[in-house]
Amino acid sequence: MGEQTKAVDEAPVDKFRLVYIIFYWLGIGTLLPWNMFISVVGYWNHKFRLLNDTTVGELAAVQGEEVEVEDLRLVWGGYLAVASMVPNVTFLILNGVVGHKFKTLPRLLISLVLVILSFTFTSILVKVDTDGWQRDFFTVTLVSVAFINVNAAIFQGGILGVAGRFPPAYMGAVFSGQAVGGIFASGTNVVMLALGATATDAAFFCFVISVVFLLTALVAYAVATRSAFYQHYLGEAPPAGLEAKAEDSKLLREEQEAPRVPVRVNPGRVMLEILPYAIAVFLTFLVTLGAFPAITAQVVSTMDAETEWASKFYVPVACFLLFNIGDFIGRYLAGLVQWPRPGKVGAYITLGLSLARFAFLPLFLVCNIRPGNNVTPVVMESDVAYIVIMALFSITNGYVGSICMMSGPQVVRPEEAQTAASLMVALLGLGLGSGAFLSNFFAKLI
Repeated sequence: MGEQTKAVDEAPVDKFRLVYIIFYWLGIGTLLPWNMFISVVGYWNHKFRLLNDTTVGELAAVQGEEVEVEDLRLVWGGYLAVASMVPNVTFLILNGVVGHKFKTLPRLLISLVLVILSFTFTSILVKVDTDGWQRDFFTVTLVSVAFINVNAAIFQGGILGVAGRFPPAYMGAVFSGQAVGGIFASGTNVVMLALGATATDAAFFCFVISVVFLLTALVAYAVATRSAFYQHYLGEAPPAGLEAKAEDSKLLREEQEAPRVPVRVNPGRVMLEILPYAIAVFLTFLVTLGAFPAITAQVVSTMDAETEWASKFYVPVACFLLFNIGDFIGRYLAGLVQWPRPGKVGAYITLGLSLARFAFLPLFLVCNIRPGNNVTPVVMESDVAYIVIMALFSITNGYVGSICMMSGPQVVRPEEAQTAASLMVALLGLGLGSGAFLSNFFAKLI
């Protein structure tokens, strides 16, 4: 890289769209841990399966105590959601409030390295026989999940905050990448089902792939930070070794660049500026997590229950894979169209769209969900109706969520853009956590 002197009036070119591609890559990595954990349901069912009477008796003799047989599979999903959402939301909010006080590069790199190490530990545990210590394995895994989500939240909040300093398309790249991560995880699950792999082998493959992918993301981000394009928008000093060597070049920069005056950013004032977008992104993801997957995954196909489509593929394809594909399409369209435009009118139109999505909650409840055991009646006994509703639900989630995240940083001053993006991420996380909490109550309406 020979071009080290920044242009004063215009930004350097993103050569080969390298930084854009890397942001896309990092977006995939931000939600990959969560997507992989929820995709390998068969693995958790195997690890927490009920032991047979002989094994239970042997364990009781060894431990010198009575062994109470508890089906951990029944409570695993709830504990997983709490262990994921509580630390995730907490640290997304902390990132929005105080993240701007910490250096960006160390914060992102350290958190990503810790996620990689934790996922490596998770991969090793797949091959360990945990039948003799199921309860301890349950606890260890939940602690690991919480630790992963703390660091994933720091990384996600940081990278979205950084993207807020770049042109809107770069925020769109991170969001589209997150959707691709969901497609990758759910698609892998469907492929494993089709190939007939064991639940343990499928989980090991998924976790190892995640570790390799996150390692490439770490290297890619390090490469991005060394580009003039990245340094121009982030406004941070270039890494050691990249300074111009010639003394006259240094003097030239000193003449061209005025001294930088530190700007104090008030998060409260920024929040008032972006409030409609912040509420909109909160409501968007509250509705999404309120229905998906607590309600949507309980749908039953109207086809013959003996068919493979009904018994094996309907929920993985029509619920999980379709949601992630629709979410990706919505995010892609948001980056392409970007309507409503950023501004007061656009903000309230976006807020209205997020409120309109509440209609999906009753629509899912009257689909063919647990027929015969419903509080709400089955009105739409049709696979096609469910698939159409799921497609609209997922596309609007990706579209409205992305419009909020891209528009929020554009309605504040340039020096406030990173704080605005971090606050938007915090509200996004709060929406996810609130939706996951409320989903337990919505599910009782089935």
